[in-house]
Amino acid sequence: QFKKLKSKFFGLEFSNEMIQIKVLESIDEFENEGKVLEHCVYISDTKYYLKPDTLIISARINDTPIETIEYSLRNNSIIQCHGKNNHDSKYHNDIIKLVNKNKQTIKKTNQKC
Repeated sequence: QFKKLKSKFFGLEFSNEMIQIKVLESIDEFENEGKVLEHCVYISDTKYYLKPDTLIISARINDTPIETIEYSLRNNSIIQCHGKNNHDSKYHNDIIKLVNKNKQTIKKTNQKC
C-alpha cells in the first residue's frame, strides 16, 4: 500500500550547496530515519508512511538525516519539520527555505498520474 500511495514521488530530490532533500522511499528508510533522529516517524500509531495526503521527506547532509519533514500534499505546505529528539537542527531555517523554494516541484509531481 505504501508503494501505491507514494511511488510517484520516488526519486524526487533537490538540494542546495549543503543540504539534500529526498523523499523516503521504503519502510526501511522510515525505520532508519526514526532511529537516527530518535523520533516517531516510524514507530508512531500515526503510520506516517500510509497517510495519503502527506509526504515524508528527509533533509540530509552527507547522506546523514538531520531533520524529517512532514509535507501536506493537500495544502502544499510543511506540516512539521524536526531533527533529533524532535528538536530543530541548526539548519532548520535553511531546510524550510529549501522545501518552500521547491513547492511547485512537489505539486507538479503530485499531479502526475
